Amino acid sequence: LPDKTLLMSTGDAANTSLSQNHSSLNGKILRLNADGSIPADNPFPDSYVWSLGHRNAQGLVRHPNGLIYSSEHGPSSDDEINVIRKGGNYGWPTVLGPVDASEQQFAQANSVTGSILHWTPTIAPSDLVWYTHERLPAFRNKLLMSVLKNEMLVAVTLSTDGLRATGQETFLRNQFGRLRDVSVAPDGR
Repeated sequence: LPDKTLLMSTGDAANTSLSQNHSSLNGKILRLNADGSIPADNPFPDSYVWSLGHRNAQGLVRHPNGLIYSSEHGPSSDDEINVIRKGGNYGWPTVLGPVDASEQQFAQANSVTGSILHWTPTIAPSDLVWYTHERLPAFRNKLLMSVLKNEMLVAVTLSTDGLRATGQETFLRNQFGRLRDVSVAPDGR
């Protein structure tokens, strides 16, 4: 991040209750200083936890507007893209994808933020990058996500404020196998 801190994701390690446990590092987005210490302005005192309620976040990227996005595996439904907020709760294991009627009470009691995009059945999202180069116009100013199970690259169009997904297109479907990472070379390739 611009403040020289690092973000990292941790899965729930197949123990779903840990994602809502503030004293566990499982199922979280963590923020730490480059020397490994806890930043003083993290949302929970003396904790690396930046956000909680994640199942298995895979990709993290910072948009030029400062928003942080994560791609996340769901169990057998509701793979997600989330906007990550300081102190945010993303609901796992009670909330899957967007908040539906059966999840409303838990979501309100725990200030849960729903996903901005989800997939059912699951596609196994992986890495995320923000593409700004002019070389590939179809990708310009889009969130690019590599996908494992469905073997494709997804280009996500965001609203002007970056808080909603307004469209998605798929590329390279079944051409290269499972796509784990996406990277942009300096020349835009």
